[in-house]
Amino acid sequence: MPKRKARQSAEQQTSKAEKGVVTSAGQQSVEPETGVETSDGQQTSKVGTSGEVTAGLRDAPSGVSRAFHLLAERLGVSELPRTLFFVGWYAIGLLLMVFAEVPRSLEFANGVFLVLYALSLSELAAIRTGWKRLLMPVLLISIGTFAVEWVGTHTGFPFGAYTYSDTLGALVSGVPWTMGLAWVGVIISGALISASGNRWLRALETGVWVLLLDLVLDPVAAARGFWDWADGGPYYGIPTANFVSWFIVGALLSLLLPVVEVQPRQRWLALRLFQLMLLLFGLLALKAGLGAAFRLSLLFIFIAEGRVRLDSRRQKPAI
Repeated sequence: MPKRKARQSAEQQTSKAEKGVVTSAGQQSVEPETGVETSDGQQTSKVGTSGEVTAGLRDAPSGVSRAFHLLAERLGVSELPRTLFFVGWYAIGLLLMVFAEVPRSLEFANGVFLVLYALSLSELAAIRTGWKRLLMPVLLISIGTFAVEWVGTHTGFPFGAYTYSDTLGALVSGVPWTMGLAWVGVIISGALISASGNRWLRALETGVWVLLLDLVLDPVAAARGFWDWADGGPYYGIPTANFVSWFIVGALLSLLLPVVEVQPRQRWLALRLFQLMLLLFGLLALKAGLGAAFRLSLLFIFIAEGRVRLDSRRQKPAI
C-alpha cells in the first residue's frame, strides 16, 4: 500500500508538471498571436507593441525624405505641391549651374524650370482666386507675351533686335514655347508682392518688380546664350528700349489679374520666390564676371524684403 500511494503521488506530480509545461508552452505560442492577458499579459502587450513599432519603422520615410518634408513645412509649402516641386527643382538647378555646368543632355531642364516657376506662382495666386478664376488671365498673359516676343524677334520692336537660341525650349517661329509661361511667373510674382489694392497702382508697382528682375536676368541670359542682342546698348550691350518695354508689358498685362485680398502667407512666399530668382541670376552673374548685375541682385533682394516688411502691418495687399 505505501508503495502504491507513493507511485500514485509521483504520477500526479508528473502529470501536474507536464500540464505546467504544456500551459507555459501554450502561453508562449498563443499570447503573441491572440494578445490574451494572463500572468504574462504585460509581456504579450509589449510583443504586440514592438511589432507595430517595427512595422512603423519599416514604413517610415527615409531620413532624406523626412528632412525634405520638415523643410517644406518650415517654408510653408507642404500643402502647395507645385511650389514644393519648383523649390526642389530650383535647388538642383542652382547647384548645377552655379557650381558646375549643365550638360547638353539636360538643357531641356531650363525650359522645365520656367514652366514650374509659372505653375508655382499661379498656385500661390489661386489660393485666393481659385484656379477657375485665374485660368483665363493666365492664358491671356501667356498668349499676349508670346505674341509680343514673336513681334520682337521678327521686327525688333518693342525690345530691340534679338534672336533666341533653343536653350529655353523648342522654338516656335523663332520663340521658345516656354516664354509665355515665363512671363506669367514674373508678372504674378510682381502682383503678389505689390501692396496696392488699386488695380492701376498695382500695375505700376508690378512693372517695377518686373523691371528690377530683368536688370539682373537679362545680362546673365545673354552671357549664357539664351538670346543674343544685335544692336547693343549701354548696359551689358542691352538696349534701353528692352527695359522700358519690360516695365510696360509687365504693368499692362498685370491688369488682367483679378483683384482679391492677398493673404500675408501668399505675399511672403511670392517674395521668397522672387528673391530666389534674384539670387540664382545674381550668382550666375558673379560666375560670369558681371559684377554690376551681381551687386544689383543683392540690392534688389534687400529692397523687396524691406518693401514687404514695412508694409506687413498695414492693410493686406490685393491682386
